[in-house]
Amino acid sequence: MYTMMYLFDCTMDPGELTLPQAHQAMQIHKYCTVDNCLVRRRARQILVDTGQMILGERANP
Repeated sequence: MYTMMYLFDCTMDPGELTLPQAHQAMQIHKYCTVDNCLVRRRARQILVDTGQMILGERANP
């Protein structure tokens, strides 16, 4: 439940996310940037690590 509680707060790292939660977080935070939003940053990293997302050359590491 810890993860879902913080899934909507950009300032809180949600911790480990499942793949479905990472997809959901990306949708919830679609207008955020990884520079400002810890949830989007965590979700993106999970999607990249699992091969669900491939970052372009311009993407921040």
